[in-house]
Amino acid sequence: MTYHNTPKWLKHEIGHFHQAQIEILRQLKFEDLIATRSVFLRSGEITNAGELVYHILDEIMLERDKSLFEILGQKLKSRLHANKIGHYVAMMNDEYEEEFDKTLNRFTYEFLKEYCTDGRINWGKLAKV
Repeated sequence: MTYHNTPKWLKHEIGHFHQAQIEILRQLKFEDLIATRSVFLRSGEITNAGELVYHILDEIMLERDKSLFEILGQKLKSRLHANKIGHYVAMMNDEYEEEFDKTLNRFTYEFLKEYCTDGRINWGKLAKV
């Protein structure tokens, strides 16, 4: 089934799901990203700033998406088999992906400005956060 064949009621519900995700991204601040004390920040294994920021942002969103997805699942459980929900959500995520990429770019820029020296992550400065 393609996106165009998706029933309007389902597009509406998934649209609300993606709008909630987008709102989380829009309200998220760089300080929130750094304050997570993510395993990625503590590991020191990722040396590319863009990759580090991506993983932390993805981790934040996965955590917050879990409750949003549970709410969506509860709304749709009487009309759609549970294993199909993820398929439709993924199929209709273009707007969310665009906003995720914008947020990633903004946070990567801020991270580079604040925590990188000569193209390398300043782990000492990050450790003080």
